[in-house]
Amino acid sequence: MKINDAKNAFKVGDFLLRNDRSPNKIMIKYLNEHSNKLLTDSSGRVYLIVSGNEIMKIGGSMSRGGIKATISFYVSAQQGGPSLRSFAIHLLIEQELNKNSKVELWMITNKKSKAEINGLNTQKTIEVAAFKESEDLCKEEYKNIMGKYPKWNFQENSETYPNKIEKNYRNYMEKRSKNL
Repeated sequence: MKINDAKNAFKVGDFLLRNDRSPNKIMIKYLNEHSNKLLTDSSGRVYLIVSGNEIMKIGGSMSRGGIKATISFYVSAQQGGPSLRSFAIHLLIEQELNKNSKVELWMITNKKSKAEINGLNTQKTIEVAAFKESEDLCKEEYKNIMGKYPKWNFQENSETYPNKIEKNYRNYMEKRSKNL
């Protein structure tokens, strides 16, 4: 599915190859037209990773620090203790960039609505953005159109990660555990 078919999405940045000595192979350059307030807003959001105008991954997050914090898990996934998902997406983005594909980050936001939530003994009214419901709707619409989820939504497609990536991840984590 082409990103142009996602009417509610807007572009927030471009992934680029790093050319320094960092263990991470990619970085992201956010578009200047987006304020830091938008990029760091902790409201829930849906993100789309796009390569060659094709939606490759649909995800959602409400991590503190906004979309910058969400994407930092992918950008810095070649150091520390990354999840297999973050590690794999990092390498897949790198592969696309090495093929001279343009890899972009797009986002969908939702207006905040007042909602009553329950605590242990009290109720409170807060503002929420329904990111999980929005993420699920995006994935459902994509699957209805394309017959399956985006290529990099491995878990939703009940697929394993490419063997080479899983092997690299196991080797990385083994080496990391020996150095701890």
